[in-house]
Amino acid sequence: MVVLVKYEGLNVIKARGRWYVYVRETKEKLLGGFEGSRDDLMKRLAMPDFMAKYNSRRLLQSSLTYEPGTLGDLVRWFETECPKYQTLADATKNDYSVAFKHLRPIFHTEVSQITQSDLYDIRDKCAIEKWPRFADKMIAALSTMFSQGVKRKKIPSNPARGMDKAHKANPNTNREWMADEVSAAIEAAPPHIKTILFLARYAGFRGQTIAVLKWREYQDDPSYGKCFRVVTRKNNEVLWVPAAVELQEHLAGVDKTSTLIATRQNGATWDNEVQMQTDVSHFLRALEKDGKVGAGTTLHGLRVTYAADLRRSGADAGDIAAALGDKSERMGTHYTRHVESEAKVIRAFKGKQFNP
Repeated sequence: MVVLVKYEGLNVIKARGRWYVYVRETKEKLLGGFEGSRDDLMKRLAMPDFMAKYNSRRLLQSSLTYEPGTLGDLVRWFETECPKYQTLADATKNDYSVAFKHLRPIFHTEVSQITQSDLYDIRDKCAIEKWPRFADKMIAALSTMFSQGVKRKKIPSNPARGMDKAHKANPNTNREWMADEVSAAIEAAPPHIKTILFLARYAGFRGQTIAVLKWREYQDDPSYGKCFRVVTRKNNEVLWVPAAVELQEHLAGVDKTSTLIATRQNGATWDNEVQMQTDVSHFLRALEKDGKVGAGTTLHGLRVTYAADLRRSGADAGDIAAALGDKSERMGTHYTRHVESEAKVIRAFKGKQFNP
């Protein structure tokens, strides 16, 4: 059975209960053996890693004619030959591919002729045609590519370096969860989502670490009963962190259907971090719609909640950064700046008498 989708040049076939996605012209398989409903498949095709694979293929095909030294040729090199690109997360690769697609009309431009003033003009126009945050992601993609090109003498300098933002970030993104929100989410979560929430709230792990966390990294500890010894994916730091009692109690009841702790509903491993994050996000937005959690709850927000709890227990910024597996003490401050504000308010009202 062939199903029409919103991608150009693809065939989607279901055989023996599984879905397969092919490039119609070349018969190249982009996705194979996917299990689930048609709606599940549509969600899978909307995942950033699939979109990146689809867009990268099209970009490679369309950029073969670009002359050396042009922006299009540099993009081709970056996405197909640059080692740095291969280390990027799937979501980042997708963001970059979408940004580069927006720039295709100027792919014939010589890179050496692009100035920062040109980039501001391009960014400002993009912010109007798209939106400011997209424009900033486009500049970030260019800056990463340019910096790699400079190192390999493909471009004399990085004209995107030091550019300010078109989008004003919301400082409350990934906010701390309230205690009743944590309880409500854990109570309502299906088992596979619940494990992810516990790992984020009681161990402070990022989503990218949770997606690949192995049972063998959950170990006995003489002082705390159980601990985690992992190498964090984002910065390749070795992290030892004790497992909170709440987390130990939860994991004691989790079935081991894989070498990984966090698995899908059917017990299989997640295809990637993005798939896991998206499933959690859909669950949280459904809870928000039902009024069980407030707006702005995210999986990463549970990492902030974990850090805030440590700060209120007396840990300083350096201690918190170490517990989070971050190299910089600045990140410990970043995650707990709202707790510092609370402490100042408490000091301001110290000694103040309130009528009962």
